[in-house]
Amino acid sequence: MSLIQFLRMLYARRMIVLATFLSCLIPAAVTAFILPPRYEARARIMLDVLKPDPVTGQVMTNNFMRAYTVTQIETLKGTGVAGRVVDQLGWANDANMLSRYEKENTDPGADARLWLARQVSENIQANVLEGSNILEIVYNGPSAESAKQMADLIRQAYKDEALQEKRRSSGESADWYRQQADKAKKALEIAETERTSFAKTNGIVLPTDNSPDLETSKLQTLSQQTVAVAAAPAVAAQINPMQAQIEAVNQQLAQAAATLGPNHPTYQALERQKKLYESLAAKSGGAGGINTGAVEGAYERQRARVIGERDKVDQLQRLQNEVLLKRDQYLKAAQRAAELQLEASTTSASITDMGPTTSSTTPSFPNRPLIIGTAAAAGIGLGILLALLVELLNRRVRSEDDLEVAAGAPVFAVVGAHKPNRFVQKLVDILEGRRRRKEDDLNDYAPEAAE
Repeated sequence: MSLIQFLRMLYARRMIVLATFLSCLIPAAVTAFILPPRYEARARIMLDVLKPDPVTGQVMTNNFMRAYTVTQIETLKGTGVAGRVVDQLGWANDANMLSRYEKENTDPGADARLWLARQVSENIQANVLEGSNILEIVYNGPSAESAKQMADLIRQAYKDEALQEKRRSSGESADWYRQQADKAKKALEIAETERTSFAKTNGIVLPTDNSPDLETSKLQTLSQQTVAVAAAPAVAAQINPMQAQIEAVNQQLAQAAATLGPNHPTYQALERQKKLYESLAAKSGGAGGINTGAVEGAYERQRARVIGERDKVDQLQRLQNEVLLKRDQYLKAAQRAAELQLEASTTSASITDMGPTTSSTTPSFPNRPLIIGTAAAAGIGLGILLALLVELLNRRVRSEDDLEVAAGAPVFAVVGAHKPNRFVQKLVDILEGRRRRKEDDLNDYAPEAAE
């Protein structure tokens, strides 16, 4: 079918095209003007996830950011936020709203507040602006004023819900860490009791500054004295370093008596050390000199004692390490519980308002130009398809071109032809003129090509 035949067919079947066009356009236009208008209101908030937490100092990573924003969007669209809005508006006690609930509710397990919250959440939309941490809240309402009011209420309700959820989560975590801290404290007390009991039973004291125990310190002192006596016997005969050691021990005893008391293991160990130094000083001849044999004998006895008590010292060291470990566990649990307790009492949900709420002056739904234009295009397209279908089922001969196609032979003349429509005739003349000029150009080009 040529273009001329197609246009003649459309002109002949113009009533089908017109009827189809009107049948699509009229219902769409009526529907567009009957549907109640909906207006959009937008409110923006900024999620302060890029700032360090004021309590813990932690910063949210990019991997967790996506999951966090999705969670916030679902929270915003949930019935928790919508329920707060219902409570602020007092809809649960409004007679009109309760009447709607009685007529339209189909869920037997939903009360009036839950049903109204679902109605509100259906009109809430939220999305994060690309490349930012700004969350945009969109609400559709029957008027611009009501949509703006609802958007404001939803933003405030979301902030309250986020703050409450943050407090609740932090409070539960704080309680759990507090329980763990209590358990760690009890374990620490048991470990300290075992360590102290073992130290008292065996008379061993471990310094708190990671230095050797007292018996090992005595051995080191005697070793240094033995080396000094062997290296310089003439000088050692005139000095007695034991007196200096006794003075030092006396100073330690005075400090221990003021801070620890006479019954403390450290104080008692210093007493024994003082007695040892005094006995060594007596054997060495007082202040007149040092007996080399006495020093060496004391060194050997102390060495044997240290070697004999090495397993006890190691056992006490293990108990001391266990105490340090449990103390570290207790301090960490207690510190975390304190941090979470502070977070549970916070008044900020890490959410900041971004400007005032805005609403559109024109309805966002229904989009009447779009609906009418789409219906018109669909009606024209469907009408042309129906016209072609009818034409194919009931083909007519309307011109010499149709006759040539139907007969399969050329038409030499047309007798008593009916004068067609002016518009169609003019369009046909234009197309025929173009076809003839094209044929003339081909005829002119053929002799030149032959030459």
